[in-house]
Amino acid sequence: MKIALVGGTGDIGTGFAVRWGQKHEIIIGSRNVDKAKESAAVVLQILGAVGNVQGTDNASAIAAADVVVLCVPYEHLASVTTGLLDSYKSQLVISPVVPMTYNGKFFQYHPPAEGSAALLARSLLPKSVRVVSAFHTICAAALQNIGRILKADAFICGDDAQAMDIAVELAGEIKSLRPLNAGPLAASPMLESLTPFLLNVARKNKIKDAGIAVVSERNV
Repeated sequence: MKIALVGGTGDIGTGFAVRWGQKHEIIIGSRNVDKAKESAAVVLQILGAVGNVQGTDNASAIAAADVVVLCVPYEHLASVTTGLLDSYKSQLVISPVVPMTYNGKFFQYHPPAEGSAALLARSLLPKSVRVVSAFHTICAAALQNIGRILKADAFICGDDAQAMDIAVELAGEIKSLRPLNAGPLAASPMLESLTPFLLNVARKNKIKDAGIAVVSERNV
């Protein structure tokens, strides 16, 4: 599978590349091609040169991909998406983007008029593109540590059954990460709002690399 990481030179993009780079063809995208190539080299070094990872511009990455992961900050989501529309055809787009702010004391969720970052992306992208909302509560630092066992759940929501299956499969390939179906894309505001909530809890209680796991009473 060819996976494009749009704006993938940051921590979360590097994490996805490290976790999927040994099995899939990873294309790290950036506005700066040299920066994308440098990021690809870093990932290959982490993987011990065992993997298929390359860097290029965002448009080329999207055009070549089956799956596109939006690794851009929320404030750039609209402009980056509309600026790259010509590169999209019928890809699966995964959005881990969260619209939130920090006021110096705590994080707050600030969704757009559409209701969530994923729903905003859905409104901007061609109808042929399938959108899934996922990976909001997965720690980027933990993702980059390929030997790290995450022991967390990945909440995934979307309206296309095949797209959901692919996203679930990709989540399941990450060591000890359990994918959970969270419903239709309309549920994405609830998933995205978990990120500022989790960050606030982690800061107040000094918990490093926090994640969320759903526990059954049968296992308690």
